[in-house]
Amino acid sequence: MISEIMASSKEALLKEAKNLEVQGLEKNKIALDFASNLDQILNEVYISRSPKQIHYDKRRDLVRIFNVMAKEIYGNFDGSPVVEEFGSFIMGMFDAESDLDLSINFMNNGAEIPRFKKIQTLRKLAKKLYSIQRGGHVSGIQTIMTARVPIVKVIDRGTRIECDVSVQNRDGIVKSLIIRAISTIDERFQKLSFLVKAWAKAHDINSSKERTLNSLSLISLVAFHLQTRDPPILPPFSALFKDGNGPEAVMKMVQNYLNYGKRNAESVAELFVTLLVKLASVEDLWQKGLCVGLCEGFWISKALDSGISIMSVEDFTDKSQNVARAVGTEGFEKIYSCIHRSLQYLGAFSEGQMQGTKLKELLFGRDTNCSVGDSVSVDLDKSTTKLSVPNNS
Repeated sequence: MISEIMASSKEALLKEAKNLEVQGLEKNKIALDFASNLDQILNEVYISRSPKQIHYDKRRDLVRIFNVMAKEIYGNFDGSPVVEEFGSFIMGMFDAESDLDLSINFMNNGAEIPRFKKIQTLRKLAKKLYSIQRGGHVSGIQTIMTARVPIVKVIDRGTRIECDVSVQNRDGIVKSLIIRAISTIDERFQKLSFLVKAWAKAHDINSSKERTLNSLSLISLVAFHLQTRDPPILPPFSALFKDGNGPEAVMKMVQNYLNYGKRNAESVAELFVTLLVKLASVEDLWQKGLCVGLCEGFWISKALDSGISIMSVEDFTDKSQNVARAVGTEGFEKIYSCIHRSLQYLGAFSEGQMQGTKLKELLFGRDTNCSVGDSVSVDLDKSTTKLSVPNNS
């Protein structure tokens, strides 16, 4: 009897989410009708903020530098350790100001490195970075050892790129490679993710540290939105994980789904508006257990642990985890204030009450992308080794 009541309650919740979204779309119909005008604005933002070749070169050079540094600190045992990039850089969803996520990986036959050893490894790195900092080559060193994934943060003075270094971060690497593979199914996924991240950054709702949405949560929300369009643009991730959720297996399976969403002719602008509408519609349902189900490709219901999470976005590689667990009460209010405000801006633009340039600034902030310094110096070989990023500007 109890199980029947719970099932009925879940069914009612999912039905409510669907009905509220339909109502939200009707309420914002005018914004959708003028989506073609919005497409040009979004395309301008995408083009102006997409990384140029020099931004790739700088990050690749930093990866090379950290690899040299790691072997100096920890030794070189059959090519180990290797510093590997992951996150937005690998996913193709970064901009000139994005952080660079790095993982120091050791060859240990697949065995998990204990947390205390990861912390010891990072402390050795921090010691080296502090010595380099005295030479003026880096700044802003932070050791964050109490985080779920311990990291060392450091800003390279030459490029002004902040590097977040962890140890044996297989989870981050695997997720990055999976997202990159799924991006090949439909180009709208990468483009919309890039724009949503830019929008969230402009409104300061893109940081788990500040109890808002981290990058993976934002990308997951975009993927879910594309799964739930009619017709769908992305398949349920469970279909892509049929032969396993390792990157190689997913890359092979993705080949069967290329152009999966070709029957859906929605523009990026339409998808941007409908994503905001979807999120606005379910504002009051998160607390009832509503959850983004990427593996299923539709809303699911989950009991929330009291005091732990306000929003629930299922981790697609570990369904027991919530990638939006960091969102707090104030962060949630800030996120939703931004969503509602953005929909108001879009409505005003659609009704001719706002110019496109003003809308672009209100949604994405001012375009501050500009050339930054092109040299990076690090003290790797005692105190004299210097490495430079080539000047491609």
